[in-house]
Amino acid sequence: MWNKPYGMKEGFLIGGGLILAGLVLQLSIGPVVWNAFRWPVNGMVLSLFLLLIALSHQLRKKVCSFQFLGTNKAAVPALVYAVVLTVIMGLTRQKSLTPGPSPMGEGSLWINYMLNFWPFVLIYVYIAVILGLTVLRQLKTWATAHFSLFTFHFSLLSHLGLFLAMTAATLGNADMQRLKMVTVKGVPESRAIDQQSMVVQMPFTIELKDFIMETYDDGKPKRYASDIIITPHDKAPIAVTIDVNKPAEMDGWKIYQYSYDTQMGTKSEMSILELVSDPWLPLVYTGFYMMLGGAVLMILRAIPWRGSVRQTRKHPKAALLLFALVATCFFCVHHFMPILHSDTLVPALQSPWFKPHIIVYMLAYTLMAAAAIIALFKILKRHSQFSILNSQLANVVYIGVALITIGMLFGALWAKEAWGHYWEWDPKETWAAITWFAYLVYVHYRQIPTHKPKLALWVLVISFALLQMCWWGIKFLPSAQGASVHVYNM
Repeated sequence: MWNKPYGMKEGFLIGGGLILAGLVLQLSIGPVVWNAFRWPVNGMVLSLFLLLIALSHQLRKKVCSFQFLGTNKAAVPALVYAVVLTVIMGLTRQKSLTPGPSPMGEGSLWINYMLNFWPFVLIYVYIAVILGLTVLRQLKTWATAHFSLFTFHFSLLSHLGLFLAMTAATLGNADMQRLKMVTVKGVPESRAIDQQSMVVQMPFTIELKDFIMETYDDGKPKRYASDIIITPHDKAPIAVTIDVNKPAEMDGWKIYQYSYDTQMGTKSEMSILELVSDPWLPLVYTGFYMMLGGAVLMILRAIPWRGSVRQTRKHPKAALLLFALVATCFFCVHHFMPILHSDTLVPALQSPWFKPHIIVYMLAYTLMAAAAIIALFKILKRHSQFSILNSQLANVVYIGVALITIGMLFGALWAKEAWGHYWEWDPKETWAAITWFAYLVYVHYRQIPTHKPKLALWVLVISFALLQMCWWGIKFLPSAQGASVHVYNM
C-alpha cells in the first residue's frame, strides 16, 4: 500500500478519505450553501481552482500524488464513488435547501440534500481535479505533436468539455436567477417572484394579450401558449407568442411558458411565465458542444472501417450473430418505448429535439443491450461464437457511450428550451448521470494495462442493470413520483 507509483487501492483510499472529510465538514460547519458562491466569489474560487490545478500539473514529476491524479487508476475509483453516491441520490426524494437557522427541515436526512452534502460535493470536485490534470497532460501531448484532426482527438475534447461544463454550471448556479411572473389578460406586469418569494422589479413589463390552449379529445393539454407584449423601459414594445419549447428573449432574460390557471383550462385569462437569467450559460454551452464533438470523433474512431469487412469475410457466422443480436435488441428497445407510439404527446414533448433525443438513446440502448448479452455469455463461457467478438465488444461499448453522451446532451439542450434549465438533478437526469458514469468506469478501467478482463465484463453487466432504471424503472420509484418532470402519465 502507498507504494510508488500509486494504484487503484490508493485511489479508493483517497476517495474514502474525501468522504470522511466531507462527513467531518457536514458535522462541523453544516451543509454546502451554494448561494454563498455568487459573483465575485465564484470567479475568485474558479481562479484559485485553476491555479491549483496548474501548479499540481507543474509539480507532477516531483510529487507522486499529483502524477497519480492524472491517471485512469485515480479516475476509476472516483467514478465508482460518484456512481454509489449518485445512486443514493436517485433512490431518495431530494429537497431544496431553504435559508434559515435549521435549513434541513424536520425529519430530513443528509441524503435528502445530496447537492448540499459535503461528501457528494467533494467527490465531484475530486473528479473535476482529475479532469483538469488530464486536460493539461493531453494539451501538452497535443502541443508537442503535429497537428491533425485526430491529434486533437475525442479524449481531449470530451475531457475539456466536461471540465468546462461541470465547473461553469456548478459555480455559475448561484448567479442564475429563476423568477415566476403571473400575468393577467390586459394588465401590464413588471414584478416577478424569486425562489425565496421575494418581489423582483424587472427592466421591462409584460402584458398578456391572449392565452391559447388546445386539447386532445380526452381533455389533456395538446398546446398552451401566451400572446404577450414585452415593453422594455427604453425600447419599443415587442409582440411575441411564447409556447412550451419556444421561449422569448429580452435583455439577457429568457421568458418561458410555465403554467396557467388549470381550473379554468381553455378559458384561462391568466398565464404563469418563468424568467431565467444565466450569465454563465455561454461557458456551459461551450463545454456541451466540445463534448458533442468529442462523442462524434469517438464514434468515428471506434468504427472498424477496414477491419469490419475483413472480419465479416473471415467469420461470417459471428458477423451474422452480431447483426441478429443487435437487430433483436433494437426491436425490443423500440417495442418497450411506448412514448414513441403515442398520439397524445404532452406539450413539453412536442419539440424538434424529441426525435433526435429518443433515436440516439434507442441506438445507445440497443448497443448496450448487445454488449451486456455478449459480456454475460463471455462470463459464463457458453458460446464459442461470442469469443470471436471479443475484439469488437469494446468498440460496441465505446460507440454506445458516445451515443449516450450525445443523447444526454441533446436532452440538456432540450430541457433548457422547454423548462429554462439544462440540468437540475431531476430523478431521470440523476439516473442518466449514474448510467453514464458507470459506463465511463468500464471505459477507463479497460485502459489500465493491468485490468482484469472478467471484472470489466461484470462492470458492463452492472452498468446495463443501472441503465434499466434510467430507461423505464424511474416511473416506479417513489422518490420520482410528483418530483420528476420526466414521468409522463400517458
